[in-house]
Amino acid sequence: MTFHTRGADFRAVFVSVADAVNAATQQIAVDEKVLYHFSELVICTNLLAGLFRETHDVTLEIETEKYFERFVVEASAHGIFRGACRTSEILQTVGSSKEIDNDLFGGILRVTKRYADSVEPVQGTIGSTSHSIPNLVQQYLHESEQIGTLMLTGVKMRRSEAGRLEAAQCFGLLIEALPDVSEEKKFIITDNLERLESLTEYFEGSTAPQAGVEASEPVKDVMDLLDDIYPGEQWIESGERTLVYRCQCHRAGYLEKMVQLARQNIEELFGDLDVIEVCCGYCTRRFHFSRKEIIEEL
Repeated sequence: MTFHTRGADFRAVFVSVADAVNAATQQIAVDEKVLYHFSELVICTNLLAGLFRETHDVTLEIETEKYFERFVVEASAHGIFRGACRTSEILQTVGSSKEIDNDLFGGILRVTKRYADSVEPVQGTIGSTSHSIPNLVQQYLHESEQIGTLMLTGVKMRRSEAGRLEAAQCFGLLIEALPDVSEEKKFIITDNLERLESLTEYFEGSTAPQAGVEASEPVKDVMDLLDDIYPGEQWIESGERTLVYRCQCHRAGYLEKMVQLARQNIEELFGDLDVIEVCCGYCTRRFHFSRKEIIEEL
């Protein structure tokens, strides 16, 4: 969901991604030890997709020295995302999540923005000085985009009835200060955001009174959150989207890429093979192309 203040001082992006994260982990393998981190990456990528609404899609990829080999999420401004999680074997020796957090410090974050009317993507790369993914993304926005933003995330895990670790709550809020906003107004939002220790606790009001027990607190929603952060200002909803996990790969797209490679050197592409296999790096779907088919396309 996206919002802006009537006075055009601030713009906000809010996402709730628990259901989408659980849908993703039904299709791709995410080690339980990094499920929390994967959820944070999904939150942050979708926040940036909402922030950079003019892009076709935004990709965040993290690589670290020890544990993360391919840790990536791609999201579109329309609410579709996909991800991949490949970790090193030594992750199984990790005894504490702090070890994973420490590995993020000194890692690399690559942010890729693709535009519908441009062939070449725009990419930014930074070395991490943070121990958490949200702080690392904030670092990117500050260093590479020079955008005045504040970001708050919240993740809570649970065990399903089948004993599987899954996302219970995953929230993210990003607020962008629009041009010419006074420092006083920025301070109000910053100060109120710092008072919110946890988004998951904020939204944990009782949904309804149970038998013989009255609800102690009304349920909070995102409008309550924005009003608490910037009281006295009217927030206007400018867009809403439902997040969906779906890989956008398709055979025709890979065929086009194979033909492009064949134009450069078909012998190098096929070698001694008559049929080559292409595996999607996100959903691991496999596509097969014969030498005869590629020659006919050429």
